[in-house]
Amino acid sequence: MGYGLSEQLRPVGFAPPDFSGFALIGYNKYSIKNSFFKQERGERLERYKMQGIVILCLLLCCATDTFAKAGPIPIRNQMPLYLIYLQMEPDKASVVEQDRFSVNTDYTVSNVTVSCFTPASSLYKIDIDAEISRFTLDLRYGIFENAEVGLEVPYISLSAGYLDEFVEGFEDTVGATTPRSRTRQGSYNFNYSFIYDSQNLIKRTNASDGLGDVVLKAKYQILEDDGYVFLPNMSLRAAVKLPTGEKRSLLGSGELDYGLGLLLDKTFSEKITVYAGCNFVIIEKPDFFSVLNLKQNMVSGIIGVEYFLTQRFSLVTQVTGNTTPYPSSGTNALDEDALDVGIGFNYFWKEKQNVSWHFAFTENINSAASPDVSLNMGWKMGF
Repeated sequence: MGYGLSEQLRPVGFAPPDFSGFALIGYNKYSIKNSFFKQERGERLERYKMQGIVILCLLLCCATDTFAKAGPIPIRNQMPLYLIYLQMEPDKASVVEQDRFSVNTDYTVSNVTVSCFTPASSLYKIDIDAEISRFTLDLRYGIFENAEVGLEVPYISLSAGYLDEFVEGFEDTVGATTPRSRTRQGSYNFNYSFIYDSQNLIKRTNASDGLGDVVLKAKYQILEDDGYVFLPNMSLRAAVKLPTGEKRSLLGSGELDYGLGLLLDKTFSEKITVYAGCNFVIIEKPDFFSVLNLKQNMVSGIIGVEYFLTQRFSLVTQVTGNTTPYPSSGTNALDEDALDVGIGFNYFWKEKQNVSWHFAFTENINSAASPDVSLNMGWKMGF
């Protein structure tokens, strides 16, 4: 019989050893050891996972660079009694980057209806039925790392307008109808009269439009919000209003005004930014109010919140107000401080190029001291 070579060399009676038991023991030891390491590694991964979640939450709470902040609604009190004075618009504290430009254009239309007089004596009698439109070109340039200068050029129109029916329907819906004045004035009329002690200080029934008072301004940022501490963005600003508007058409005061302001904003949880500001304005008395004992200053302020619904779309709510420079008259148009609530939204078309669009509306809280309703829209572009 033929045998293979391995069988020929195998001694008679020799049986190969059985290592299966040792293999089983080794396998069991390896399994136990492997199971132990898997369990330990799993516990370690769970710890790392929890630490990672905590770190991620902290980063989300502290990060501030992902969402570009649009700022508050840049709207002014367009009540004709205040339109002629310097008004420092709501703004964010940050400045334009050095050696870069920012071009802001916005259009605001305000509907105003006022009919009031001093009880008993009728010393003051004010009737205003007008629509004020303002187109503003706002140019800014970053001259230093934390400073900017700007030029504000307004074009103003006082007319009968086109919003009366819309405003009446809106006010009826929300129950905020201006008392008595709309029924007295009617719709789509233009009238602006200010009578003091039987003297016509202002008497206009014809619409007018033209260049308003140009404003030179500057802003200096003194604090920067780094997202990790409680310090906000903080800036100081100054402005000078030049008498470029035609005084006879009530497009300007014919005088210089000066203003100083403080701006603050702070970002929380990346998506929420709170804005605040306060301004002190020194005004020169216009010639047509020479017989009135006007105060030489006004104070204005703003507090608002911006919330980003997406990386490009944000919602803004704010409250703005200003004090009155007029003497006590027994009328709410002159005696009460203006107070307005506004809501709007911003949309960034190209975040890297800083191109954004906004739309907003405001409603007065104190009747007659500010417009019944204002609509505002505009573009911002940086380059």
